[in-house]
Amino acid sequence: MVSGLAQWLPSGVSTKQVVLADGALKVAAGGLLAFGQVPALVSALALAGSLVPTTIAGHAFWKESDPAKRKQQRVHFIKNVSMLGGLLIAAVDTEGKPSLAWRARRAPEAVKHARRRPAP
Repeated sequence: MVSGLAQWLPSGVSTKQVVLADGALKVAAGGLLAFGQVPALVSALALAGSLVPTTIAGHAFWKESDPAKRKQQRVHFIKNVSMLGGLLIAAVDTEGKPSLAWRARRAPEAVKHARRRPAP
């Protein structure tokens, strides 16, 4: 799976090191997301960025000729795509606070309301 990345790697970096780094990134970002130690946006996007190449390279069902293997790889591909969707939802989660889009839609009304209040 990593052999396709070999051309992009600096010389001296082995595929084993890439796999270990990818695993470390997933464990670290997953832990940080689960325990809320960094903003969800950062950890979720790190996981998503790591998941996309893994999914494309590791579960390329369109390359399989055996129907059983093709079906199994498609299941794993779809599973990873659904995890990607969950990560994107986690990335934009506002933890109960209104989103920026919600605030922007209501900003003109809030400004009007603020103008109506008497100055202190």
